[in-house]
Amino acid sequence: MGWRRGEEEYPPEYPPRRPPRIPGKFAAAATLFIILLVASIGVISTSVGTVSVGYVAVVVDPIQGKLWTVGDGSTAQIFFKPPWATVSKVYIATDSVHMWTENGQTGEFPAVSCLTKDGLAVEVDITVRWRLAPSAVLELYKSYPAKDWKMRTIIPIIREDLRNIVSQYTAIETITMRETIAASLKQRLINDLENEKTLHGAVILEDVDLREIALPSRFTQAIEEKLAAEQEMIAAQYQSSRVIILAEAEANATMIRASATAESIARIAQEAGLDSSEIAQLYLLIEGLKKIAEEQGRVIVVVVQGQGGQWIIPLGQTT
Repeated sequence: MGWRRGEEEYPPEYPPRRPPRIPGKFAAAATLFIILLVASIGVISTSVGTVSVGYVAVVVDPIQGKLWTVGDGSTAQIFFKPPWATVSKVYIATDSVHMWTENGQTGEFPAVSCLTKDGLAVEVDITVRWRLAPSAVLELYKSYPAKDWKMRTIIPIIREDLRNIVSQYTAIETITMRETIAASLKQRLINDLENEKTLHGAVILEDVDLREIALPSRFTQAIEEKLAAEQEMIAAQYQSSRVIILAEAEANATMIRASATAESIARIAQEAGLDSSEIAQLYLLIEGLKKIAEEQGRVIVVVVQGQGGQWIIPLGQTT
């Protein structure tokens, strides 16, 4: 039976048509190509590494037994490595540790307990910041492949140095000399972090923030009471000194006035040709009347000349 297209019928083909066959060699080649392509993509992807800003990449080649670093933290980079090599990224930008305790809460670590020179227990809140030197990262990684140098070495050094520094000052000095304590601690940390062999000089100290040296409440209360007593004593001494100074000034003024009055009486007596004792009596009388007038109001005084002569200095008379 033939085949039809529309209304027309065509005879069957002979031999019948068959689908094309793919040669076996071509199929094997195609399969191999696909496998190689996938493998190449895998090799390329495992041969390329990246490192971000603030990081240094440590490349570990277990076959050749080599380690090396890539980057210095200043820029991001793409690099090539053996496919079997692993990459460990080390953060080298500014890092920090916060040690504080407040209202039952703590920072990354609790405040550091220290003893002062006079044996008083204090709690110190502190923040320390540092960074890593890119050139020393490889040796640091060899000493700490788990990258735990912060927990194992840096934190213990900070605590030890802080306790040693605080022990050199009394409780009162920890209040009045806090800046000195912070400066001493910073210098000591610089030296100890640099001299720690396992750190290989990789840790560069940036700053130390000594936020608070908390004294026991009973000691703080005693200090406040002492300061209040000292302030009262100072005020009393000031008041006493003021009274003494005023008294001395008044005494000096009285002496000056008395000297001036005596000199005036002597000159008046000389000009009037009278006895100075009489002039003095008149002066005292007038001063007494003046005081009475100031305290009690107007006072009328009648002076009667006695046998001693006039109490009036003649005008225009000279000697």
